[in-house]
Amino acid sequence: MSTQAQSTTKIHSSLPHTKVMRSYQLAFEHLSKNKRVEINQRIKRLEKEQKMLLTPSTVAKALELYRSNPKEKFFTRKLGKEVGKNPNIAESAFHWLHIAIKGKVDKEKKIQGIFNFWQKNPQQLLEWIIFGRSPYTEYSFQKYWKVGRRFVINLLTSTRLQTDSYWNRKYAKKYQNPKIKFNHILPTITHEEVVLAVEDAYKHKIHEFSSITNLSTNQQSFINKLQLLVQDKQQVASFVTSWINIPQKSRWKSLKKLAQQITESIGKKNRKLFSAVRLIVVFALFDHLMESVPQLILSTLPEKVVSQPFKRKKKGKLPIKLLMKNEYVITREGNAKVLTAKVRKQGWTELGFPQRGKKKVKAHMLFPPKVLEYLRNGAIIKILQVSSGEAPSYKPRVDVVLEGEHECFLSTTLLHHYISTIPSGNIPTLGVDINRLGQFMVTFNTPIDLPPDLLKLSERYNLLTDKVLKELNRGLAKKRKNRDSRGCCKLLGELNKVYTRRSRIMREILRLLPFFIASVMVKHHSRVLKIEELNVDPTGTKGALAKAIYTMPDNSFIYDKAVWLASSELGYDVLLEQVNAFRTSLLHNVCGGVLDRKVGNYDYAYCKNCGLKVNTHFNAVLNISSKPGSPLSSRSFPPLNAREGNPSNDG
Repeated sequence: MSTQAQSTTKIHSSLPHTKVMRSYQLAFEHLSKNKRVEINQRIKRLEKEQKMLLTPSTVAKALELYRSNPKEKFFTRKLGKEVGKNPNIAESAFHWLHIAIKGKVDKEKKIQGIFNFWQKNPQQLLEWIIFGRSPYTEYSFQKYWKVGRRFVINLLTSTRLQTDSYWNRKYAKKYQNPKIKFNHILPTITHEEVVLAVEDAYKHKIHEFSSITNLSTNQQSFINKLQLLVQDKQQVASFVTSWINIPQKSRWKSLKKLAQQITESIGKKNRKLFSAVRLIVVFALFDHLMESVPQLILSTLPEKVVSQPFKRKKKGKLPIKLLMKNEYVITREGNAKVLTAKVRKQGWTELGFPQRGKKKVKAHMLFPPKVLEYLRNGAIIKILQVSSGEAPSYKPRVDVVLEGEHECFLSTTLLHHYISTIPSGNIPTLGVDINRLGQFMVTFNTPIDLPPDLLKLSERYNLLTDKVLKELNRGLAKKRKNRDSRGCCKLLGELNKVYTRRSRIMREILRLLPFFIASVMVKHHSRVLKIEELNVDPTGTKGALAKAIYTMPDNSFIYDKAVWLASSELGYDVLLEQVNAFRTSLLHNVCGGVLDRKVGNYDYAYCKNCGLKVNTHFNAVLNISSKPGSPLSSRSFPPLNAREGNPSNDG
């Protein structure tokens, strides 16, 4: 960002002053190959020393210390005395150990919270025991923790597998029956029991909703689905009984197939009965499992379920953290304060790599212009981290962690570039809808064309997806059929390159989108940004719908960052509101009719009421902007511990 562009930025006084940390990669200046290889070998030696320090006994002592006092300075100093290791390399190892233990303890608290939740909600507990997942639990903790739903799904699935292992270890004699193990045989059940379960599930929901005066559309729809199953309960019970009594590779996936089979058998192919069938399975197994499962959960210790740090072998290596102290394993110019001042002035620093019995190797470390700009804006150097490179380049990697306030990392060059290309206007409430990659990737409630750079990136992404990857996969299938191992290796390498290229394109799109949305808000002096509920889960979808969901760069950070950028530029807080996504894509905004959304009618569709041909994306965003919204809870942006490579990091 130029000095002139920076001087025009209006920093809003209400922006938070919390310190944030950002990580950036640095580069060495003109290293010969021999010198680069020598530096790389010395770094590798330090990495091996660091890895050897993280023994199971050290990890066990570290856990005890962390639970008594989680502060890192106390933790590192005390652990060094306990283990008898106090050199700089040990402090680097204990720094990463502290981070790993902090993550373990945080996961233990989350699992304990889930267990407590299930003690009050036995139906969701049985869903987790049977399927490894529970949609209501996922939704509840997604809102409570303010995280993505995929995070909660992964946590529930991994916890289910780990509890099986824990129960097998602790209850070796009592837990011999595999009836509640993940994806093993369930308790044997009769046809009559399932018939009763169908009736009980329907009665239970009727009783649960009896206290509600006006049922919502979803609640009434669920009652209707259960009523359909009750009408054909004998036929439904036959399918469910065979499904329970036969082992499944994945109960969750096979349940979707079971629901489809039931819909076809009762002559309702267009009805989605997955949730209703899931409820019937839970009721059918309720009496069999509720005798033992709650007691198992009560006696399960989360600290035993969560594995120890560094127990499993993981790809990659821990970088060497260069602590600002007198005893160095890799030398640099002064402590953090001195080093920051020197880099601001000269734009580089010198690192030294000593080794006993050999001459110290020195190298200049260059700081990119963006990092220098952040340093001159007031950020300081917090930590330097060094890790070794792999063959054939043997290029060592150095990362610098900067610390500063939000204002230090604010750049408006790209924002002003987009502002100059957007026509002026005045729209107090701006609606936005992000769709699959393409011409209508971002749609507002005012006609605005997609910028050429975003359009070009989306075209490249679709070309790789629709043409290049399909051709490579077809070629790989032929090579495997002909048992050409050399050709397979070559094509696998090409596939990996294309997937990497495609992921980089998506990352660049995610980086640019917030600036484009913010520029529209600035140019139209918007005070409210309305979005749909970010609750799309592609699990279980296929075909065009799955492709659309997977290529929708729809993520909460896009809107958080866009609102932050717009608020900084406009000088007042832009509000972010969320509206219910129900029927926003189906109802015609003009006449209220229903759009004919058949297969292929993704961008344009005819209204069944007035016959008008409608742009489905523009129509959806008009519905979004006109619906009443609820303010989203304030979230910290930028993230308090963002790293380079995260699109939200390039503020």
